[in-house]
Amino acid sequence: MNLSAGAAPPLRLARFHDLSVLPYAGWRPAAPGAALTGGPVFPPGAPDWVHMPMQGGRQWVHGPHAAPSGTDLEPLPGRYAFVGPAVAHFGHMVGEFLHRLWVLRQEPGLRPLLVATGPRPSIPGCVADYLRLVGAPEPVLVDRPRLVEELVVGEPGRLLGATCTAAYGRMVGAMLPPALLEPTGQARDLAILRGHLQTGRCIGEAWIEDHLAAEGYRIFRPEQHPLAEQIAALAGAERIVAAEGSALHLFDLLPPVRARIAVIGRRRGMAIPRGCLEEKAAELHLIRPDFIIGTLHRRNPRANALTFIDPVQVLGTLREAGFIAGLPAAGFLNDTARLQADIEAYALHWRHLAGDAAATAFAAAALASCQARRQDPVLAAALAARG
Repeated sequence: MNLSAGAAPPLRLARFHDLSVLPYAGWRPAAPGAALTGGPVFPPGAPDWVHMPMQGGRQWVHGPHAAPSGTDLEPLPGRYAFVGPAVAHFGHMVGEFLHRLWVLRQEPGLRPLLVATGPRPSIPGCVADYLRLVGAPEPVLVDRPRLVEELVVGEPGRLLGATCTAAYGRMVGAMLPPALLEPTGQARDLAILRGHLQTGRCIGEAWIEDHLAAEGYRIFRPEQHPLAEQIAALAGAERIVAAEGSALHLFDLLPPVRARIAVIGRRRGMAIPRGCLEEKAAELHLIRPDFIIGTLHRRNPRANALTFIDPVQVLGTLREAGFIAGLPAAGFLNDTARLQADIEAYALHWRHLAGDAAATAFAAAALASCQARRQDPVLAAALAARG
């Protein structure tokens, strides 16, 4: 594994011997200031950065100070590189927990070690695919208390909430097979939108996608492709129109790309695209939404909300920036039937959780909000509530 041009960022590593590692009951603290109930049991005096990063590294959440009395620690011989929790979510794994693995460049014989979370522990498929691509040994999952002979912990090269630097991107990008990063016939224009999803999207994304397809864009849905194909598609494109979301975190593992990228935001701050792409894209255009309409998801409301944009205005911004040549003859927000169907598709997805009455009421209020181009105060209030 060789570095491409450019200096690598100065990252540290720590080495621990005969370290207790416990499965996570939860990989986020149960309450502000609380400790984690699992993970590596680091000794006093270990550097902060070996712990669980939160708030862009402004906080490091510690785990237990010791294994519970009477815990049977099964020996795990060998040398391991700590990855983090095994979370079944692409965005969290790629955005937060693969960024200690640069240590494999320095010590290629280390086996990656993940720690189980939840009742059905497993290594996420995207993680297994990535480890195969970078030539790592088969990973191990700690799904019961273990005593690890040697654990190497790398300082995270990228922290969620901070910029993924070009220097770090060049370093981890050099771990990938070079052929994946060379443009070899991939589509020049790529659209990565969320109109087919209902877990968090903007009004009219599927309609925007149809127009981009008519302009020659390849409609690319990352979840339908192996990781290697995703990497090749992003590295080979020259223009990318994307929706703000987990798919953008794949850029965290890539060196700077040649593409001009436009991102349609779901939140006005647009921290995810800025963090992933500010130093990676050849040119970056951020299209901020007008407001978040509302949500039917109580546990993580903003991530799963429906967001208001004017699709025609978005396409106009894309044309001005040179991403498309023309605009559709008709609008979207003025087509009541199409607008209503778009909102009801979102409500239908959550109806089983929210109930028929709540979903119907949401759809009616969201339609009125879109037609007025103004946030409904009752729907807005639900965005702050967590179940």
